[in-house]
Amino acid sequence: MLLTLAALLASASPMCQTEASDPALPAILALKDRAALQDGWLKQRLDSVVPKLMREHGIDMWVLVAREYLEDPVVATMLDAESFSARRRTILVFFDSGAGKAPSGLEGQPIERFTVSRYGLAGLFEPKWNPEKQPDQWAALAEIIAARNPKKIALNVSALSAFADGLTASQRDGVLGALSPELRARVVPAEPLAIGWLETRIPAEMAVYPDIVRTAHGIIAEGFSGKVITPGTTTTDDVMWWYRERIAGLKLATWFQPSVNITRAGTPGTIDGDAVIQPGDLLWVDFGITYL
Repeated sequence: MLLTLAALLASASPMCQTEASDPALPAILALKDRAALQDGWLKQRLDSVVPKLMREHGIDMWVLVAREYLEDPVVATMLDAESFSARRRTILVFFDSGAGKAPSGLEGQPIERFTVSRYGLAGLFEPKWNPEKQPDQWAALAEIIAARNPKKIALNVSALSAFADGLTASQRDGVLGALSPELRARVVPAEPLAIGWLETRIPAEMAVYPDIVRTAHGIIAEGFSGKVITPGTTTTDDVMWWYRERIAGLKLATWFQPSVNITRAGTPGTIDGDAVIQPGDLLWVDFGITYL
């Protein structure tokens, strides 16, 4: 089913250098179908992207920690489609027992992937914590780390990028406080792993990307058409809020508040705010959707 959905999307609108002025809006997947597609992508990404990054950067253990409703930016992208947030304290661990030793061509082979949490995240991460045997979650994590004896333990802490700096101070204290001094000395920043994970798209994702772009183009074109704008009556704010309503109506997310302004002959600069659109105006939009 995943391949069928991806093939359907990818075959609809191949990437091209030009775009129609009024591109047809591609079919928007139902939420259930989106979830299946996204979870399929996520498994592929966890199986391939993480091992490649860890071996490229010589990291044999990556530990990610997030508390409920305060997700690390990376953890948020590793949750399955039915897990809207971390639950209680969610700890994800990747361990590569052969870090840096994978034969050429095998860099993307699976590595150990588990969660030291109460829940298994849709089978993507194997649960490793039994609270009945060890009620202290930090102690359970420390025992698991000590048993694997990694050379480098990467944590999401970074002075350079917010996207690699998702570990909060209290959770960092929890990890470090549970480790022995010897293991604590092996902790390193996970910046190249976090950024590499977030910036990488697998082929299956890129096959669908043109349709996502065309969806955004189709919404923009509709908003700049006579269906929405009556010159002399409609304001830029009317169009801006039409975009918000239209995106919500399609069950998509608005990436940020859309902006619409005017360039008008004889008027220096641009006109924004609640300005009435007149015949001959050049309209500008800053616009984004989040989909899949």
